[in-house]
Amino acid sequence: MLDFLSYGFIQQALVIGVALALSAALLSPFLVLNQQAMIADGLAHVSFAGIILGILLSGEALWIAIPFVMLASLLIKYLSTTKTINGDAAIGLVSSISFAIGLIIVKKGQGFNISIESMLVGNMFTATTTEMMLSLLITLLIGLFVLSFYRKLFTMTYDLNYAKFSKIKVQLLGYMLSGLTAFFIVIGVRTIGTLLISALVVFPSVISSQMTKSFKNTLLLGVLSSVFIVVAGIFVAHPLEIPVGSTIVVLYTLVFLVLLGLKPLWRK
Repeated sequence: MLDFLSYGFIQQALVIGVALALSAALLSPFLVLNQQAMIADGLAHVSFAGIILGILLSGEALWIAIPFVMLASLLIKYLSTTKTINGDAAIGLVSSISFAIGLIIVKKGQGFNISIESMLVGNMFTATTTEMMLSLLITLLIGLFVLSFYRKLFTMTYDLNYAKFSKIKVQLLGYMLSGLTAFFIVIGVRTIGTLLISALVVFPSVISSQMTKSFKNTLLLGVLSSVFIVVAGIFVAHPLEIPVGSTIVVLYTLVFLVLLGLKPLWRK
């Protein structure tokens, strides 16, 4: 029954899936609870243009896409700190412009031979070794970042004014969080898809918050649920021959709905 686990591409998909699940779950509470969840969706649209440019300009698209999207994330962060535009508007402006440019390049570019559908929904089973190594790298970087600055990030998430009063370097940590999120999104877009990667960031905190009010428990339960659901999605998607990213998002939704339905029962 589990013979397919002997295939190299399945093993590689599991490694990438677990790495992305861990990365997303670690980022989730600091973005979702700080009302910055939409930055993941915005950067996914930016990464579409970055990957398109990378395909046309380089043999390895990620080497172009990663710095492109990280710069865009820093621009969004900068614009959101100015008094002339709010965070949501900054995300909307940068992401929509980038996505539009990407579509124009696809239409007019020469030698573009990749399916737009594959970019929108991703394909974890066709991921490269480079993508696997980068997914492990971003997991390591995010893990070290969260462990090193956990208390400061926690303070920023719940009381930004107090964090500033406490002389926490809010701007620097904010830019670092945005840069790591951008790195994660680029890798995720190639495997989960432009339209679906933001769900991996949003769902862990949304699901775990149905079971606990503790921030630490929200983080831990988010990690556990994210890894379980992503692995389950791979096991379900392969034999049914359906997109992995779509399967993972559907499983996330089912788990959320079940917990939402059970929430009144255990509160009693």
